Amino acid sequence: MFSTSTMQRPDAATMRANLTRFKHDWRQRLDAWGEANQGGIEKKYAQSFWSELLAAFGITATRFDLFEQDARRASSGQGGYIDLFWPGVVIGEAKSPGKNLDAAVAQARDYLQGGSVSDAEQPNYIIASDFETFRLIRLGAPEQRYDITFPLAEVDDYVDQLKFFAGYEDVTPEEQEAASIRASQLMADLFTAMVGDDADEKVGDDAPTNPEDEDAAVQETSMYLTRLLFLLFGDDAGLWEQDLFYRFVLDHTTSETLGSQLAALFDVLNTPEEARSKRLPDALARFPYVNGSIFAVTMPMQYFNPAMRDALINACRFQWTHISPAIFGSLFQLVKSKEARRSDGEHYTSEKNILKTIGPLFLDEMRAEADRLIAAKSTPTAKLRQFRDSLAKHLFCDPACGSGNFLVVAYRELRRIETDLIVAIRKREGEMGMALDATWEQKLSIGQFHGFELNWWPARIAETAMFLVDHQENRHLADRVGQAPDRLPITITAHIHHGNALQMVWSDVLPQVQGETFIFGNPPFSGSRTMSKHQKLDLAAAWGEYPSGLIDFVSGWFIKSARLLETRRGEFAFVSTNSVVQGVQVPLIFGPLRDMGWIIKFGHRTFAWDSEAPGKAAVHCVIIGFTRSRAVKQRLWEYPRPNSDGTEVEVRIGVNAYLADSPWVLVGPRTRPLSPELPPIVNGSEPRDGGHLMVTPEQLPQVLNDPVAARYLRPFIAAAELVRGSKRWCLWLVDLEPSDVAKSPELRKRLEGVREMRSKAKQAATKKAEKTPHLFVSIRQPSTEYLCLPIVVSTNRRFFTAAYLAPEVICSNRVYAAEDPAGLLFALVSSSMFITWQRSIGGYLKSDLSFSGSLTWNTLPVPELTQTSRQRIIEAGQKIIDARALHPERSLAEHYNPLAMDPVLVKAHDALDREVDLAFGAPRKLTSERQRQEVLFARYTELTGSS
Repeated sequence: MFSTSTMQRPDAATMRANLTRFKHDWRQRLDAWGEANQGGIEKKYAQSFWSELLAAFGITATRFDLFEQDARRASSGQGGYIDLFWPGVVIGEAKSPGKNLDAAVAQARDYLQGGSVSDAEQPNYIIASDFETFRLIRLGAPEQRYDITFPLAEVDDYVDQLKFFAGYEDVTPEEQEAASIRASQLMADLFTAMVGDDADEKVGDDAPTNPEDEDAAVQETSMYLTRLLFLLFGDDAGLWEQDLFYRFVLDHTTSETLGSQLAALFDVLNTPEEARSKRLPDALARFPYVNGSIFAVTMPMQYFNPAMRDALINACRFQWTHISPAIFGSLFQLVKSKEARRSDGEHYTSEKNILKTIGPLFLDEMRAEADRLIAAKSTPTAKLRQFRDSLAKHLFCDPACGSGNFLVVAYRELRRIETDLIVAIRKREGEMGMALDATWEQKLSIGQFHGFELNWWPARIAETAMFLVDHQENRHLADRVGQAPDRLPITITAHIHHGNALQMVWSDVLPQVQGETFIFGNPPFSGSRTMSKHQKLDLAAAWGEYPSGLIDFVSGWFIKSARLLETRRGEFAFVSTNSVVQGVQVPLIFGPLRDMGWIIKFGHRTFAWDSEAPGKAAVHCVIIGFTRSRAVKQRLWEYPRPNSDGTEVEVRIGVNAYLADSPWVLVGPRTRPLSPELPPIVNGSEPRDGGHLMVTPEQLPQVLNDPVAARYLRPFIAAAELVRGSKRWCLWLVDLEPSDVAKSPELRKRLEGVREMRSKAKQAATKKAEKTPHLFVSIRQPSTEYLCLPIVVSTNRRFFTAAYLAPEVICSNRVYAAEDPAGLLFALVSSSMFITWQRSIGGYLKSDLSFSGSLTWNTLPVPELTQTSRQRIIEAGQKIIDARALHPERSLAEHYNPLAMDPVLVKAHDALDREVDLAFGAPRKLTSERQRQEVLFARYTELTGSS
């Protein structure tokens, strides 16, 4: 038995020495039994064999029930006994010397598949032995699996394969993900057992800001689960004796006493050992003093029933060191949501997405420098120490940290870099003895990490998650060099500040440091049009008087970071709604940042970021990193599809605010076209009539039956009618004979409806139009054939959809119109060059492209065309009209279905693209949006004289 309250795992040298003694002892016993011709070895000695093997790794197996556990066989459905079973770790079977171990392995698999072993208890290893030979099988992820056999005489050569007994184990990201999902389900079971399945609190952005804002039982259970998580993790992570908490629950509680015993345990964990009662029972006294805030607050007594105790015991059997605190933290945050509890754990931010942000911001550079120093044999030890020490001088902050997943991953990756440096230093100094204490060598601290979080529950999870990952990395350090820092009692914690980040004064919270301050994260996804009233006030607090109401919520984190770093060295990067690099927002956000000296360090173009809140779809996002260093090598990733993997592309010119490899330009709205080649374009006519001047297909017979009203009937075109071929009409009464109103009941009824609607309007212009109910509020109908462009186009279209309309077809204010007698405008609008400009600088409406005359049309940088190029473009445009005419029955939407475009039409567009690309200055037909962006921004720079 251990006399201290905590137990450090043995190092590799100790484990190897213990295994050497183990093999000698058992070799002597086996030889003696052989000489005596003793039989029945399997049944007589299996437990002692396994016990002594486990003891070599610091596990006193007799302290908890590992042997002869009841289990059901899958093959027969009959019961049996597993020789050795450690839930979540290993299953073992022993056979008599000389027996085939295949049968032992098959027997173990039979038990695992029999239904007695729950998902949470499934082990990663099968070990079988006939006392003279071992067979070890690693289960789990394909890249981790192996099946090895070795003799007793060589068991001490297999320390690396057997050290999982002591908790040293490499777990793949896939295994961590699966374990985290299982762990979240166990926590959900505990939550449900304590408060019932009907408990349902809001999560995500709508979650309660403070504990008192939610149901008292839910709030208390949430805090309770945080404490239980710490205890469950500590059981497996070596914070105290292996399975000390599990044995406490199993052996010293009943469903009636569990609540009072846990309350006593919480009090003990919050009391220094020297201050504890001398009469404290040994089952409690064995726990260490924790300190910190986890057990500081006295909580109301909880009362447990048998189902609740069973749920806790089931959680105790899980291997909690296999979780990723980043993934699990996100899932644990959602435990209060009824929907999330039933969602099988699909809601979390993947570490791959987190690394897209922190990698190019600081992590890639630090990892590359560490690898360079370690790989160079000429690097002096002092240089390695200097770089290791520099890691401890930086400050890392996620000002919208949620459950801390960005902070957790950043800390873990930095600790891995530091550990590699410590190993390299020891190798150079010849001090790789695994028993050496590395406490004084480990410098990086969770105290360097800060988070801001508005909602109380994720903030508490973030604090706990950071402690968990700290201890996981201590275990990793110990695996590499020996004993690692003992973090109990807790004296250093991550700083998770519960509050409103946009209202806080960051400089009051974040201390000045010798190194750099790195700010990063994933602020709330709220667009300029979807912000709440409170969010608008918060954004105004961040920007001051500047915002025009057109910028997204995330921009508040941009400006707060930029202003904080005015007086200190550092950089920042955020996951952002992709609209910040589109349309009118770009100059509003990036103009002030540029004026403050910030440029883009790296960018990820639009991709899909899965929401952590249940029931919410993925959001199209970008990631942007900022620096003030002009020497930086800018980086850029693009995504063929939102859900595809990104590809880093070469940056030849520089990353601009539109995340294009092009000159730095900020394109704002213009009142007239930039290019002399383009005429003005106008919105169509706006009815503002309450629908009374509109005629739907269902209403058409009624209007046609009124011969007077029928004379004023005209086709009416908005975006849906233009693109999808929908049918609608209007009453166009600009030439109305007043006497016709008296002759037409239909006209009279409809005009009365318009007048009544306008009379109740709040807008002055609409109310004024009450006097002329027969007219549209605005009339901008062309008198000749005209080009019509929709105001909204699907982002899936390869080309912008425009068409010619006759003057008697009335165009609404949801489309644009332009005179185009020669056909040049149609050809330009139909080109890939035009839709690239729209995608790059135009606005978006939800996920659709939103065309704007002032922003897209008036800024289009069409260069001065020669007569030859103009004619070639016009002729190429005509071939597109001819290709469409081959199928007059098709709507524009059908013509431009991205999965079913007619080859003739595709060929016509390819020919047009060649002519337009050449006219814009390209040396040949271009093949990508990125190439066309470079050309477009270059032409824009020339036409505006910007730089």
